[in-house]
Amino acid sequence: MNEEKNLIVALVLSLFIGMGNVYNGLVKRGLFELIMGLIFIVLANYSSRFYYMVCAIWLVLVLYDTYLCNKAINNNEEIPKFFGKLDIQ
Repeated sequence: MNEEKNLIVALVLSLFIGMGNVYNGLVKRGLFELIMGLIFIVLANYSSRFYYMVCAIWLVLVLYDTYLCNKAINNNEEIPKFFGKLDIQ
């Protein structure tokens, strides 16, 4: 049985994109979220300002994903696929 993870801690850590899922024990998923976030930030700085909006949307998606994963872990359920498609754990 997995140790129960605090939802508030996970969500606060997710403000540092991906770290909430690392806290949840989903290191690959957290690193994927972090790398994608960094790519969007670099694109925003060196390309169109449109990517700042993409960064904000990505942050919201990461927060929601962290919430879903935390709930699944705490209820001993299967971890949901990332965006319903990618099996990153």
